[in-house]
Amino acid sequence: MFNNLKYKIANWMRGRYGMDALYKFTITMTFVFLVLNMLFPSLLFYGLSMGFAVYSFMRAFSKNLSKRADENRKFLAMKNKADQKFLQFKNRFRDRNTHRYRACPNCKQMLRLTKKVGVNHVTCPKCKHEFDVNIRF
Repeated sequence: MFNNLKYKIANWMRGRYGMDALYKFTITMTFVFLVLNMLFPSLLFYGLSMGFAVYSFMRAFSKNLSKRADENRKFLAMKNKADQKFLQFKNRFRDRNTHRYRACPNCKQMLRLTKKVGVNHVTCPKCKHEFDVNIRF
């Protein structure tokens, strides 16, 4: 009986998009807002949790594969950019006593400079632009 049900569900899901990183994020947000709604009852938290749930299941059962893949690609690009910003913030905090971070004025590449007080002559390794950086403290 359960094998037959399993095959029927698998056959029904054939050609549908299924789960991806954006689905996992939206389901996680559903549960976060449900917990917030339990702790602080609010129509806003309830509405957000239901909105995320409907959107995630709509995406999982959709047959428009190219559009769902494009949405996931955009989500992953935003997630990677946010992860990179967080990692940069974490590294800057870790190195706050020994290094200073400055952007190259030519190519905007972030450079990690040793903390030497005064005017330092710097060459960007990416674009080879030479410039001076004043490190005060």
